[in-house]
Amino acid sequence: MLKMYGKKTVLTACVSLFLILPMLSAMTASASPYVVGVKIGDWAGYGDIFLEWESNIPGQEEPPPEFSNMSWADMKVLDIFDGNITVRSTTIYKNGTERIDVTSGNITSGEGELSVSIIPSNLGAGDEIPANLTWYTEEPLKLVINGTITRNYANANREVNYVNITLPVIYGTMNMSFYWDKNTGILCEEIYSYVVSFTSNSKEYYMSMLMMFRMTATNMWPAVFPIDWNGYIFNATMISNSSISSFNFTQAEMEISFNVTGPAGKAGYCNVTIPKDMLQGSPWTVLLNGTDWTTLCTITENDTHTFIHIPYTHSTNTIQIRGTWVIPEFPPAMILPLLMIATTVSAILFRRRRKT
Repeated sequence: MLKMYGKKTVLTACVSLFLILPMLSAMTASASPYVVGVKIGDWAGYGDIFLEWESNIPGQEEPPPEFSNMSWADMKVLDIFDGNITVRSTTIYKNGTERIDVTSGNITSGEGELSVSIIPSNLGAGDEIPANLTWYTEEPLKLVINGTITRNYANANREVNYVNITLPVIYGTMNMSFYWDKNTGILCEEIYSYVVSFTSNSKEYYMSMLMMFRMTATNMWPAVFPIDWNGYIFNATMISNSSISSFNFTQAEMEISFNVTGPAGKAGYCNVTIPKDMLQGSPWTVLLNGTDWTTLCTITENDTHTFIHIPYTHSTNTIQIRGTWVIPEFPPAMILPLLMIATTVSAILFRRRRKT
């Protein structure tokens, strides 16, 4: 059974990504060697941060600003040595202020301050994670992978390992869910809920809290936007330090468009890869919020793809990339079958006319 901790303690406990206090871990690595899946320079941004809290319990305070006012968080791998990983975590608040922390931990032994932000790569169902959570229980809470599923993070379908935990607390329950990219071990999503209800002097009291962090940008894999055009699939891909949304391909306008969002005032970029058999530019036109941005972009190509690097200052920006040639309404591979069908229909009609 868990203790009923104060509100600030519970909140501090749940933010394992960026604002946690140093955590002690005492787990011994298993016989199977753990593998570090991240590399120096790997980066993940969490633009989907959500906190909901409600309570009528006397003395229960609302979440402090350092939790309720977060708008963006990210972490970058600075160094790796013999299982020990050092990361720089940045938290940006709605008022524009930010906090930077440099922490390290050994993901093969569980020692250090990383907690569950990064775990070994390529774990599977039943594998124990070398990290013990000590915030919630008197005894260290060991995590064991429940299974592997496919989920979409940073606009790409990824195989992720997950752990779901439900723990009893006095007058309620606490639920935690974690999702890590299987290939790299990076934390993709954390969901924490805490619900308490009880009756005192014939009055119902309650407290509920839901907190979530979700990865929306990374340089570890490309965002993939499949375009189905008359049965032909084209993949436009992007690497960006922004959250990408509202992707659209307009054949009539010979254009792709999308929105990029990130911490206001910070430098942003997007590297877009466009297949030439879908869209070509001679020349290309790049618009940022309706303003011609082409001269500020770097455009290169090979035989099959065009690569466009687009720099900008973060807020929420709309990007349009216009070409001068687009795949026709009926792709070349479909023209011959259509001609054959048309010829056959014409022949049938001609024969019918002759008979009449």
